[in-house]
Amino acid sequence: MCDQKPDLSTFNIETFQDADLQQRLKKILQCKTTEDMEEIKAELGDWIAECGIPNVFSAVVADIPSIYEQVISHYLYHRVASMIQQFVAGMDACGQLWQTVQRRCTNFATMFTYTHEKLSRSDIRDLFNIKWSPQGSNNREREEDTIFLWECWLMSIENKELDGTFEDILIFATGADSVPPLGFPQECEIQFYDQERIPYSSTCALVLYLPRGITEETEFKDLLLLALKYSFGFGKA
Repeated sequence: MCDQKPDLSTFNIETFQDADLQQRLKKILQCKTTEDMEEIKAELGDWIAECGIPNVFSAVVADIPSIYEQVISHYLYHRVASMIQQFVAGMDACGQLWQTVQRRCTNFATMFTYTHEKLSRSDIRDLFNIKWSPQGSNNREREEDTIFLWECWLMSIENKELDGTFEDILIFATGADSVPPLGFPQECEIQFYDQERIPYSSTCALVLYLPRGITEETEFKDLLLLALKYSFGFGKA
């Protein structure tokens, strides 16, 4: 069932982003002797008690697996319980939507669960809508040259011939390292420019700007790699 509690004894503590929490959990897990137990009580006893385990000071080595799982349970469930309850209540205020999520948990899993999947060339191609100049214009011909080189560049990344990833492109163009479960609020676009400058982006507008008129594949690749390497984050790069 979707609400079945997982086996916390095998929980990957690296899931927690807090390095200090990871170290404390490792120390608890490595407790094997009475001396180790006394050290745990002296160093971490108050903290463990604050996690809802006040009997830690009377515990013995045999209690360590239970203490370990209870601390993880505290950080996974109890510490955020009130926030989760508010979230559930808010969802149910909209026509008992959370009840629907529970009944159809498999269908909603991708929306509520982060599952990182590496982007592919087709993902990037499908993501961007190309804003072409009118058919038959000089700009259109130069833009078609650019997109041809763009496709070659994507293929080189797919074949691992370049030091770059499709995630790098997404971050550069949108500021996000993955596509949101419900998609971006607006369509991502490729637009073109004539100025002599490296490719740039507007993460607010979700627009990637590529140069018209470049016909050399090496030059195009170098410009894009330079843009990705020296982009400085949110806004225009």
